[in-house]
Amino acid sequence: MGTVARYSPKAIAEYVQKGYWTEQLTVDFWEQNAIARPSQEAIVDSQFRLTWSESVAMVHRLASMLLQLGLKKDSALICQLFNSAAMTLFRLACEKAGVLAVIVSSKFQETELGAVLSATQAAGAVFPPAYGNYDFHRVYEKLQKSHPHLKHLFVADQDAPPGAHALYKIFLTLPDGSLKAEGLNRQTFTPFEFTEITTTSGSTGTPKCAEWTACARLCTARQYIRRFELTAEDVIAAVSPAISGSAETLIHRTPAQVGAKTVMLEHFTPEETLSIIERERVTAIGAVPTHLVRLLSYPHLKKHNISSLRFILVSGGLLPYHLGLEAEEKLGCKILQGYGGMDVGAVASGSLSDPREARLNSVGKILDGNRVILLDPQSGQTIEGGKPGIVTVDGPHCVGGYFRNPEATREAQTGGRFNMGDLGILDGEGFLYLTGRVKDIIIRGGQTIYPKEIEELLVQHRKVLEVALVRMSDAEMGERACAFVVPKAGETFTFEEMTSFFKERQIAHFKIPERLEVVSELPLVPGGNKVNKRELEDELKSRLGTG
Repeated sequence: MGTVARYSPKAIAEYVQKGYWTEQLTVDFWEQNAIARPSQEAIVDSQFRLTWSESVAMVHRLASMLLQLGLKKDSALICQLFNSAAMTLFRLACEKAGVLAVIVSSKFQETELGAVLSATQAAGAVFPPAYGNYDFHRVYEKLQKSHPHLKHLFVADQDAPPGAHALYKIFLTLPDGSLKAEGLNRQTFTPFEFTEITTTSGSTGTPKCAEWTACARLCTARQYIRRFELTAEDVIAAVSPAISGSAETLIHRTPAQVGAKTVMLEHFTPEETLSIIERERVTAIGAVPTHLVRLLSYPHLKKHNISSLRFILVSGGLLPYHLGLEAEEKLGCKILQGYGGMDVGAVASGSLSDPREARLNSVGKILDGNRVILLDPQSGQTIEGGKPGIVTVDGPHCVGGYFRNPEATREAQTGGRFNMGDLGILDGEGFLYLTGRVKDIIIRGGQTIYPKEIEELLVQHRKVLEVALVRMSDAEMGERACAFVVPKAGETFTFEEMTSFFKERQIAHFKIPERLEVVSELPLVPGGNKVNKRELEDELKSRLGTG
């Protein structure tokens, strides 16, 4: 069942022969470090400060427990945790035990979780203790009634309600997992099987489940190691949720391959992020553009010594050039971009050696081994370099497709390549420049508005902190543009100020937003890595009475 149908024997042989794929799992690198550097710190969060040997002992204990519970190979367990050592160790234990970890956003609630449970038939779930007013355990207890296969509940805490397992007690008090080593080694995944299931954010509807293979994700991590010049001396911190995209690769797949320490930030705030960078001497973090905006607007930024920081890897949204430039100047590190898709895999990334203009304007160069072809949006024909086209990709960094959904996998591909749904330009030096989303464009009376262009311009207004441009239906023009704006602290922002700003810059009149909505914050998709424009469009319809 774990075999990925999309990977033909020929493709596997090619990727292995060229050195892109190796016969190792993520947990293998942790076990190697437990032998090579047992007493060095491996992972840190608010609850744990663990060495490599301590971490692996916990992984083996939990993996043994999974076998004792009767979980067979390719059984599935939902992993719904905040950034934490527990999340990393749980995923590694599942990999060791041959159990599919189903990675879901901590923001998923009953509706999304029910859909994922129906798709995966998961036998259990791990989740945090109650957070704020949200009781994870109560939600899963309710889901058990409609999903009888959901038998095993784990709470990431020292204690657990009746009928659930306390994850921390398993980590710390169970007998050494080596007692079950023979069973673990017999049941663990083999190379080129998919080892995890990830879930799309659900911003366009019901979450889809995609197959993740360790070989593809580790392949991308090795590219990061070279491009970002990572060593065992680095300290890599999770700021974005380490469950998707470039952040997942940087945090979960990369550190163990070089012996670097990982620091997990459970919940982002500028103060906590800067404090952790300073305290742990962090050298690299993964973030989304919104994180940069909030760090740069933090009034006490200069009070923190973050000189250890070498670079920030930004993904999950289009990075305005001026934002990247300001971040480099005020944070004192290089800004790099990563590009890919949660249900596709990695496509491109920047390098520390790239010129600044390329690093901030492009998403970098195509990852070694990937084949990217740009297609004309109208004709579907291949476009040569220098012209915008739909980005399609295939290669060793791409994941397996959708879990038990061959139809969705076929729909996501064009000519055997994944369709990213983005418009991009490849220049003569191999840098990929994204110009917008195929479905994100606004057609006003037959004229095309690219939201990225307008957002990058408007966010330069001295009063504007964040902006998102969305479409609104119109009987006359078909669609018009509406700008959702978050003003800077203490500022007000009016429609007249917005239109005057655009007119002063001599922007074509059809591109100027025809409605302004001032909000306190922009909603993010459940994965927390990009603005949820669907939610904004729905909110706009409600306000206009057109929903």
